[in-house]
Amino acid sequence: MEIEDIKNVGVVGAGTMGHGIALNFALAGYPVILCDINDDILNNALKNVQKALWLFVEEKLIEKAEAEKAAGNISVTVDLEELSRKSDFITEAIVERSEDKRQLFNRLDSNCPPETILASNTSWLILSDFASDVKRQDKIVITHYFAPPHIVPGVEVCGGPGTSPETYDLACRLMEKTGKIPIRLRKERTGHVINRLQDAMRHEANILWAEGVASAEDIELGIVTTCGFRMPFEGSMKHFDIAGMWRWPKDVLENYAEKEANESWGLSAELVSKTRSRYAEGRPWFMDPDQYENEVEKRDRDLIRRLKALYRNKKE
Repeated sequence: MEIEDIKNVGVVGAGTMGHGIALNFALAGYPVILCDINDDILNNALKNVQKALWLFVEEKLIEKAEAEKAAGNISVTVDLEELSRKSDFITEAIVERSEDKRQLFNRLDSNCPPETILASNTSWLILSDFASDVKRQDKIVITHYFAPPHIVPGVEVCGGPGTSPETYDLACRLMEKTGKIPIRLRKERTGHVINRLQDAMRHEANILWAEGVASAEDIELGIVTTCGFRMPFEGSMKHFDIAGMWRWPKDVLENYAEKEANESWGLSAELVSKTRSRYAEGRPWFMDPDQYENEVEKRDRDLIRRLKALYRNKKE
């Protein structure tokens, strides 16, 4: 299948994530069938779609005519077989229970045309947990959106043991075509990448609160005004680069590498050694060392613009 062959999209599950995923496809011009178990859920989903669209209009992200066109691209049904027959690409966004997803994937596999691609929005499970019985192993993939899915740009894309390179590549290109940024995972891992990072931060925040180191309000304030403030422009690895940590004296960098390795709870000796060795090399993750000053200036300009955008009104 080529990306041009995807004419119609199905979304199963019309809750918090499902209606937003459907909206994202609709805004990109795709006819979308949104399916759930009863009309009440579907009617509520359509109300949420309208609310989201008018917020886009009010914030001048899209024009009123675009909102009306996107709304018109979404139809709803309680008939899973109807969705199965008519969809070239289906995203599952139901409850995060392995058995429920297994039953749904097996039904879709039986009902859909053989070329239809089946995707899951699972935030924590992996395809091996619930899609092992699916016959079209080459045509299953995870596309994990983040709430709200019609706004947040990143989507994790992950295959299973049998996912073909063609399906994986097509899913990435489809995300790009619908205005998303695919985060490409090389192998299955429970929790994928981003939720594991978020959980690590939440875990530490809970410990600091429980120990009385700071109040919940100040922990939240600290995240939002420091690392959270920088994160639109740098993640933890880019921060290592721009902070110039790779230029530290060798003994200081080796101590840092040792600390990183010691705090890597649960890792095998091989992975601890790999982590320690990488930091001890004293080289950036991404940056050309000769461009260090330029990269720092670009970062600072970006942060100043963000500072003005976020806090200008507070000074007026």
